[in-house]
Amino acid sequence: MTLDQVQVGNDFTISAVRAQGEIRKRLVDMGFVHGANGKVLRKALLGDPIELRLGAFLISVRASEAKTIEVA
Repeated sequence: MTLDQVQVGNDFTISAVRAQGEIRKRLVDMGFVHGANGKVLRKALLGDPIELRLGAFLISVRASEAKTIEVA
């Protein structure tokens, strides 16, 4: 399952980041690493962007970026 498929209010654990290049570096720098835990807080009306809590931080990601993050 990818991060964009997680329903609002559900927790997740990151299993892999499949993005490439600069996007991957930015996501990893923000804490999107294997084993990190988070929770989807809300999604915009059309599902983009997605607001989530990752550790102690609140982060918004684009749906296109969320599709590259595999979660359990």
